[in-house]
Amino acid sequence: MNIIEIKDLTKQYENDGIITPVLFGLNFNIKAGEFVAIMGPSGSGKSTLMHILGFLDKLSTGQYLFENQDVSLLDDDQLAEMRSHKVGFIFQAFNLLPRTSVLENVMLPLIYRRMPNEERIKLATQAIESVGLGHRINNYSNQLSGGEKQRVAIARALVNDPSVIFADEPTGNLDSKSGLQVMKILQDLNIKHGHTIILVTHEKYTAEHAERVLRIKDGIIVADEKVGNRLLAAEMKELK
Repeated sequence: MNIIEIKDLTKQYENDGIITPVLFGLNFNIKAGEFVAIMGPSGSGKSTLMHILGFLDKLSTGQYLFENQDVSLLDDDQLAEMRSHKVGFIFQAFNLLPRTSVLENVMLPLIYRRMPNEERIKLATQAIESVGLGHRINNYSNQLSGGEKQRVAIARALVNDPSVIFADEPTGNLDSKSGLQVMKILQDLNIKHGHTIILVTHEKYTAEHAERVLRIKDGIIVADEKVGNRLLAAEMKELK
C-alpha cells in the first residue's frame, strides 16, 4: 500500500514579485514500511521536498496524497494536526531544549494530546528506553554527547507512534561511530518494527543504508533506484 503518492508536484516561492521555482513536476510513490533516501547536493530542492512531505510547507501545484488523503485540500489547522499525529522529525541540529531533561524533551510532542500526565511519562519513557538511553532520562540535554542528543531526537520522533519518520541529515553533526549508531537505530525501526523512514542526505554512504534512493538535482528527480548492496549498520565493524 502506498502511504505517499506524489503527482506532478511543483513548488515555487514568490518574494516582492520575484518568482523562484524550486521543484518541477515530481512524480513518485512511497510504500508503507519502505526506507527511502532523498539524495542530492545542497540547493537541489531535497529539503523543500521533505518540508512538503512533512506538512511543514505547501506545494504550489500538483497533488500530494498521504494515506489516500489529498493534503493540498487541508487548511493550516488540519496540517498542524497531521504534523502532530502522523509524522516525526529528526533534524541535523537535534532541536532539543538545552536546560530541559531528556524526559521532558521527549514528552514535548505529547503536550497537546489529551491524556493524563502519567500516560505521557509512560510513552516518553518507553521511547527513551527504545533508543538505549534509559540511564540518561533525567539528564539535561546539554549534558549529552552529540550521538546521545540525536538518539533523544529519535525518541521524540517516535513518541507519537507516527506513520512516517523524517530524518534530515541525521548524521551530519556526528562522528562516524555515533552516526553509525544512529543509522542502526533507524534501520532497526524500519526492518524490525516496520516504520516508514524518509532520509534526506547529500552523502552517498548514508543513503546506501536505505533500501531505495530518490536522486534529486535542480528540482528534478534524476533517478529512482533500489540500493544494490544495502549497508547494514549492525554488521559494520565500528559497532562491534
